[in-house]
Amino acid sequence: MMKYGFLLALLFAFILSACGVPPTPETWMLTPPAISVQITDGYCPSIEVQSGMTIAWTNLDDEDRLLIIERVDEQGVIMDSGGTDLLQPGATFSIVLTEAGDYTYYCSLDRTGFGTIHVSAP
Repeated sequence: MMKYGFLLALLFAFILSACGVPPTPETWMLTPPAISVQITDGYCPSIEVQSGMTIAWTNLDDEDRLLIIERVDEQGVIMDSGGTDLLQPGATFSIVLTEAGDYTYYCSLDRTGFGTIHVSAP
């Protein structure tokens, strides 16, 4: 039985690598419900998640990135919702957003690279 479990894990890793999604140790450690987002060449994909879901960003670039997450409140004030000043190549940053709504996240120092996060109620 143990032999088949290993073979299944190996097959799963092969399928992910064939699809261009390299498995990282951080990705394997995510506990569902969770979503993994990959930053490559300054591209910050937009995502939709449910409230309370873990979001993990992995820097696949060869340069440092920052990650700033912001939300606009009911009065139009920009609120800092988290992030990190330094996301080194290969590093992962995780956060759980519990308040439903729309967030903007930036993954470049000059804020030209950005994506949106839509958090829905569970």
